[in-house]
Amino acid sequence: MGYTPSPAGFWKRYVAYFIDIVLLYIVVELLSTLFFSFRAYSQSDELMNLLHSLRAGSERGETPDPYALMQTLETLILPSLIFSSCAYFILAGIYFSWMESSPQQATLGKRMLGIKVTNSDGEPIKLPQAIGRYLAATLSWVTLNLGHALAAWTPQRRALHDYVAGTRVENVDPKNIHMPAWAWVVVGLHALVFAGTCLLMFFAMWFYMQALTAI
Repeated sequence: MGYTPSPAGFWKRYVAYFIDIVLLYIVVELLSTLFFSFRAYSQSDELMNLLHSLRAGSERGETPDPYALMQTLETLILPSLIFSSCAYFILAGIYFSWMESSPQQATLGKRMLGIKVTNSDGEPIKLPQAIGRYLAATLSWVTLNLGHALAAWTPQRRALHDYVAGTRVENVDPKNIHMPAWAWVVVGLHALVFAGTCLLMFFAMWFYMQALTAI
């Protein structure tokens, strides 16, 4: 009997990825907080001098130089932002590559949704292929998520990075292809947040235009 794939649906992949990102975000935020605290402690004298100068200037009725203030804050905040980005890239690479090449063939999010990563023949992938898949996901991001959206309408439900890496995302149990109810709740909440954000942006733009016409 030949290999019959059971491709995982787009929304299964979406919810699984959301769960993984939340888990990674918690770890990265903890590390970033520690890094930021260390930076703040190591530059405490500079920060105290900045606060004293701002207070003294305020007492004299002087307006602080925004450029100098931004330069001082940049020396503290920018390294923390760079650290967060690098920490996420490295930790996510280890997490996705290691777990998708493990015997379970799935991250924690994928396991919760009952899906796994295979090669084009339905077999488990090795670590080098898993690393390649993670790096290839960059293409799906730089195409403004169109690479990810391919998983919604291609017959094999493969994203751009799946085609590049020669992988698939399939259901663990081909007889159980439906997404659990709680996962649909997650999708619904995301849709509400997206709709709410669009409404806020619309009304903000409308009020802004009204303010311009009133000038």
